[in-house]
Amino acid sequence: MNIIIVEDEPFIALDIESAIEALDHRVVGVADTKAAAIALARGTPCDGALIDIRLRDGFTGPEIADVFREEFGIPFAFLTGNAEQLAADSRGALAVVGKPFTQGQLAEVLQFFQAARS
Repeated sequence: MNIIIVEDEPFIALDIESAIEALDHRVVGVADTKAAAIALARGTPCDGALIDIRLRDGFTGPEIADVFREEFGIPFAFLTGNAEQLAADSRGALAVVGKPFTQGQLAEVLQFFQAARS
């Protein structure tokens, strides 16, 4: 599968990318702001997105998730150290995974993406 990562911390994005590739999937791009994420989704076919909720431009992850779902039909999961800030509103996320994550948690999220695209 082709995955978009929305994460503003370069080392964390690299860690996520390495984990995705270890599971035999491909990262098609990394975005660190809302504008970059939407531009990437607009120009890149993908099967799912992993979205942090707090980015360089603020608490924009949930807004990005809304656009990914409504405009592009991209399934997504939040991968965040701030899961408590989502409260009960996961905005249609297939999963909410706390950081640090395990390889098993990431593999499960990717299976959710695969099922959602079937």
